[in-house]
Amino acid sequence: MKLKVEALSNKEKDFIDFDLEENISSLNYYGVDYNLISPIHISGRISRAGRNYFLKSTVDLTVESSCSRCLVDVSCPIEYNIDAYLMREEYDEGDYEDYDVFRVDGSEIDFMKIVNSTLSFNMPQRILCSEDCQGICSGCGVDLNFEECKCDAPVDTDDIDPRFAKLKELLK
Repeated sequence: MKLKVEALSNKEKDFIDFDLEENISSLNYYGVDYNLISPIHISGRISRAGRNYFLKSTVDLTVESSCSRCLVDVSCPIEYNIDAYLMREEYDEGDYEDYDVFRVDGSEIDFMKIVNSTLSFNMPQRILCSEDCQGICSGCGVDLNFEECKCDAPVDTDDIDPRFAKLKELLK
């Protein structure tokens, strides 16, 4: 997903509007592979900011993953905005504290690099099938959303790790 920006460099245009899509099958995020069930879509505007560029865009994609509580497959739409400076020259990071800053070499911008670096701040920490998902019983392993627990005896709250026994006394 690349965009040529010579027209901005040559001062032929003040901005370029774009609307790009790329189909990829999976995305690796901190060692976990997520299947993409929609293309990565990015749209927005790049405008000149002196010798550099300013990017204002929206990214949306849908990943398929397992619910963090019950492990059922779930599709999770992700949409976020990117406001960033694309720098062609050296810069002082202190001047751009409120924005993302990406280094650009040449007359082409690779949006997949930008999406990969901004995804870490915009990916949900936990993907859930629903907010009231009850998860899986730690004793018998049934999905508590559809079945009742089949454990013979309830989990004994006094049966705790002896290293945490002092902490239990604080709760009394």
